[in-house]
Amino acid sequence: KLKNIFFIGRLVEDKDPIFFIKNLLKIKDQLNCKIHIVGRGILSKQIIKYQKKNSEFIKFHGYVKNPFERFKNKIDLFCVTSKYDGTPNVLGEAMSFAIPCLAPLKVGLCSMLLKNEKYGYLYDPEKPKTFCKKILKINNEFFLAQQKSKLGFISMKRFNKKNTLYKLKHEIQKI
Repeated sequence: KLKNIFFIGRLVEDKDPIFFIKNLLKIKDQLNCKIHIVGRGILSKQIIKYQKKNSEFIKFHGYVKNPFERFKNKIDLFCVTSKYDGTPNVLGEAMSFAIPCLAPLKVGLCSMLLKNEKYGYLYDPEKPKTFCKKILKINNEFFLAQQKSKLGFISMKRFNKKNTLYKLKHEIQKI
């Protein structure tokens, strides 16, 4: 079962940490876990207000250097809630620590990184209820979520130096 669900990132509108908080609060009675927010940004004050009203459920950490390294043994689920994003670096970072992930379908490269749910879970950002449904599903099948995250960790080899930097260098040299 899930004990700690994390949002790590800039606390701004396009990353939508408020969506993360509001939806988890809707299902808090069905979960026995804490939500953690790590980051800084214009929405910090709003997040602090949510934390004060729900202190038994929400932990706001503020800015933390190397958050995945620091919390890797505590994160049961990492959520990306971006409205739009090219390449969500935090998703790749979470996968590189074999952390179970939930991300929005068709937002940047989320679907590709999670290989259409082979390596994690996707929700439909146009249907916010799917976020809550996926959280509850992950809670009920946490062992499967951990298995997917291990496969995702292995899949990150696709992005090693040889497959990215050297291919890019080769293409530039052609020009």
